[in-house]
Amino acid sequence: MSARGPGARPPGRRGGAPDAAPPEQARRVPRLLAGRRRWTFTALVVVGAGQAAAAIGWALLVRRLAGPAEGGTAAGAALPALLPWLGLLVLTSAVLLFAERVLAERLGQSWVTDVRTALFRGVTAAPARGQGRGRSTGGTSLRMMGNLSALRRWAGLGLAKLAVALPLMCGCLLAFAMISPVVAAGAFAVTACGLGASMALSPWLRASHRAARRRQARVASHVVERVGKRLVVQAFGRERSERLTVARRSRRLAEAQVRRARAVGAARGIGEATTLLTTAVVVVTAAASGAGAASATAAIAVVGIMVTPLRELTRVSEYRSERTVALRQVGAELARPRRSRPGRSAPALPEGGGDLRLEGVRVEGVFSPITAHAPAGSVVAVTGANGTGKSTLLSVIAGLVAPDAGRVLLDGADISRVRAASVRAAIGLAGPHLPLLRGTISDNVRYADPKADGRRLNDAIRAGGLDRLLADLPHGLRTPVGEDGGGLSAGQQQRVALARALLTGPRLLLLDEADAHLDAGAADVVDRVIAGFPGTVIVVTHRPERLRTADVVWRLAGGVLRPARPAARAVGPDDGTGGPAAAPAGTAGRAAR
Repeated sequence: MSARGPGARPPGRRGGAPDAAPPEQARRVPRLLAGRRRWTFTALVVVGAGQAAAAIGWALLVRRLAGPAEGGTAAGAALPALLPWLGLLVLTSAVLLFAERVLAERLGQSWVTDVRTALFRGVTAAPARGQGRGRSTGGTSLRMMGNLSALRRWAGLGLAKLAVALPLMCGCLLAFAMISPVVAAGAFAVTACGLGASMALSPWLRASHRAARRRQARVASHVVERVGKRLVVQAFGRERSERLTVARRSRRLAEAQVRRARAVGAARGIGEATTLLTTAVVVVTAAASGAGAASATAAIAVVGIMVTPLRELTRVSEYRSERTVALRQVGAELARPRRSRPGRSAPALPEGGGDLRLEGVRVEGVFSPITAHAPAGSVVAVTGANGTGKSTLLSVIAGLVAPDAGRVLLDGADISRVRAASVRAAIGLAGPHLPLLRGTISDNVRYADPKADGRRLNDAIRAGGLDRLLADLPHGLRTPVGEDGGGLSAGQQQRVALARALLTGPRLLLLDEADAHLDAGAADVVDRVIAGFPGTVIVVTHRPERLRTADVVWRLAGGVLRPARPAARAVGPDDGTGGPAAAPAGTAGRAAR
């Protein structure tokens, strides 16, 4: 709700220190050759060595088969004795090719799984304040998918091919040397020049990949947002303008993709030219060296084996360039600040009824130090103009935003120093900034605690007024819910959200304009939830009737929390710390309701 709260400045710890995870925590991109992947890579090298041995064996076998023809003996005379070896080489080559494919895919998928998990952990651990600024959902999603695809190609088609192709190429060159040193020298020279030329294109490839990815993300972000908010486009008659914008950005994307295709085409052209030239050089040098028909035939057979790995090696620079761009973006994402959370060894939140104290809580650029007290069982209404930081205040109380100074005490414990799981279980939240997720009503209610038993689920459903809604829905708890609560009305979404907030049996309930834009019937549900809640309620509201029935009203104005008096009765005296105090018993409002 607060316009200033979500993006005033990068979040920080108490005292202004950056709210980031300690440097010693895992913040780097997961290493490719780590853990079991080292063994997978070693197995790929072994497969390459096996293919090299098979190439040498194939060269010797072909020369042996072609050899009798030189002496006038029928070539078929040697065939029966060589048939078992021929079958063994064919079977071995097939098995090694199968193993190469499986191991390469395992290497790529394992790395991508770790990187995806690290990215998701980083995104979910990002501070609520400033999260996602300047980025669209479409652009971010496409960037993540593109980065992961580039990393998978490097691992499965780049590094894996290097592990296999390099030993195989060495084996082929050794086979050439056994046939004729001149043939081996010629093949080596052409291969080295081709690979060197391919690597020289790496800067061009990286620049073209980076430009194409940037254009693609811009188009995706614009299209996803406009399609998702098409009613806004239609309501203001912007269809033609948006079509022109998409067409213009698409043309720029097409141009960037063509430039990328030029770089990739040049690299692949060099690779194809290298393979063809190597074949020609081997044939010419074998004939010119007088190695004989058998040796020339064997050299041509080895060239046939060598063509595929050579072509793949010339494409390694393409995959490496993609990887470089992707790793830079993934590393920048993982380097973003994270919320500071106590470890599992931290103590749990002590038992209590929801006594809340704010001691000098300050968020720079949003509000100055706040000191206030809400006794257990009280109802506190927070009000103020839009953009004064009401939602940010609730986020600080919930422990979702770290204050720049001060601390939040719940039942005497600093919530930043106790186990996070106990804080989450003790604080329930509901509001428009916490929408429903895709799934079913049951999935959304249970999201607060998937292990909740049937009794707790039913209690939360009744407390949130969801039981009456479920009685009218043919599928009950299995009713599907779309993204952001799609398929349900605003009032129905609010009941599901309230039940979700109450599932853990919290002692502190935070409602951020939970009754905004609701009709009288739906708003009555919120009234009943507040009246029946046994703990402390902090509710952001503009409704006069809600302000009249609250025990205390906190008014945010000009970055300062000012005491206010409910219209129905006086608020308790100031607590002497500069902040407003709640009514002593904290139950007058509930009694009035």
